[in-house]
Amino acid sequence: MPYREGIPNRTDIIIGIAGVYLILVAVSRTLGTGLAAVAGLFLLHLFLGQHLPVWLAGHRGFSLERIISFLYLNDAGIMGFALGACLKYMALFLILGKVLQQVGAMDFVMGLSRALFGLGRTGPPLMAVMSSALVGTVSGSTMGNVYISGSMTIPLMKRVGIRGDLAAAIEAAASSGGQIMPPVMGFAVFFMIVLLDVAYADIILAALIPALLYFLTLGLAVWLRIRRTEVFEAPDPKLLEEEVPSVRQALMHPGVLTFICTLGALIYLLGNRNPLQTSVMLAMAACIVVSLPWRIRLTPRKLVTALHDSGRELVDVAIACLALGIIAGSVLLTGLGTKLPGLMIAWSSGNLPFLLICAFTACVMLGLGIPSTLSYLLVALLVSHAIVKLGVPLLDAHLFVFYAALAAMITPPVALGAYAAASIAKSNYWTTGWLACALGMPKYLIPFAFIFRPQLLMRGDALEILAVSLLTFAGLGAVSFGLAGRGRLTAGGAATAAGLVSGGALLAVPPLDDWIIPVLGAGLCAIPLFIHLPALIRSHTWRPV
Repeated sequence: MPYREGIPNRTDIIIGIAGVYLILVAVSRTLGTGLAAVAGLFLLHLFLGQHLPVWLAGHRGFSLERIISFLYLNDAGIMGFALGACLKYMALFLILGKVLQQVGAMDFVMGLSRALFGLGRTGPPLMAVMSSALVGTVSGSTMGNVYISGSMTIPLMKRVGIRGDLAAAIEAAASSGGQIMPPVMGFAVFFMIVLLDVAYADIILAALIPALLYFLTLGLAVWLRIRRTEVFEAPDPKLLEEEVPSVRQALMHPGVLTFICTLGALIYLLGNRNPLQTSVMLAMAACIVVSLPWRIRLTPRKLVTALHDSGRELVDVAIACLALGIIAGSVLLTGLGTKLPGLMIAWSSGNLPFLLICAFTACVMLGLGIPSTLSYLLVALLVSHAIVKLGVPLLDAHLFVFYAALAAMITPPVALGAYAAASIAKSNYWTTGWLACALGMPKYLIPFAFIFRPQLLMRGDALEILAVSLLTFAGLGAVSFGLAGRGRLTAGGAATAAGLVSGGALLAVPPLDDWIIPVLGAGLCAIPLFIHLPALIRSHTWRPV
């Protein structure tokens, strides 16, 4: 009946119960039990939350009809903004990424990285960092980044003598940065657009400096780790016979025009505040047109392959969004999104650093069981307003939660990015995960840095932004130097590492209102750097002749 909206009958409720159950089954079979368990916990809170005290987010209780009708028949539940963002934004970017693969744009990225860094022992690892950064500009997926870039860089790193677990860890840490690299930045940014009602260009502009800091610091950490590691496997002698393409040869690849024109069109259109869907469609059209004169142009068969591959991935994304609708609906119906910020502020006694640590930990813990995009959205719904109430701008709070959620991709015991890289390298998963965690340490520090230093989010005059960025990079570099220790660590080496890590953190993170803290951090870093840096620069590494 057309006039029965909002008045569900028994058939509606039965179908709703079956629909919720089938969604949980589909999530469990496609994405694992972690996300299904989290959605189940929120359902339990809906049914049993009336028995909890107020300070543990208890509510007044709801009937079965009220719960199912809100989740299944209301546009704030399963069919809410999560599924809308999936269908309006994510599908187009999935297709764009697959089209770029089909027309050879990713081949250009790998060739340029190889030309710039060569085949020395430090070459392929730095090539992994650069290629993952470039692939991340259009991919926005950690797992996709690992498989696109890692399938070439990990075997190449092993051929120059780098252990499999270290090679996999480098690729995992580099690929996990793909979701923070503008302009795509993964699917979470589309949820951010909906939640904040801000322009896409504003988000990618604010995220630019943190992303550059991450990849620059990661490149330094990889270089330091390779230079300071004592034991390597023997390099592949056949590698000496391979020719490294020159930069000119790499730039002559047909994929260069496709990549640059597509990325340039996307950035230009977004910068002019065009609608996101229009920008992606026009960028895809530019990609297809530019590829036409070349042998690797987009043929009908390649287009079908791109649509097929993106469609398969979209199914998993849509199922995850349906589960997220259950979670979001539960939060809205119980009022948890408005209650929890007040409770967390009370728990933290209004202390912003403590609240940030709690939010970061919550993101990492959720990310151990559910995809990083969903853990970002869940914590953003529950915690971001509490952070805002303590004086942090809303966009800054969401970017903080976004970074924290992505840290789970390289944080054991799950660390899906490290797992994917370890499967390619045939290495030990646990060793790979912890090495990736150490190499990707900037991802744990940068979000705290831009909360206390808004200049990192492009706020302030140009000189101030540059000075703060350089100071933060110096601190992050010191932390990377401290963590890039040798296999056998003496008492003196441990003290040196502790001084560099603690001093670098004080230099990179705290507010700059009190100049004593950065000066103290610089002092803790100065002596170890003065002792070890000259020897490091003079150290010998194998290079092909």
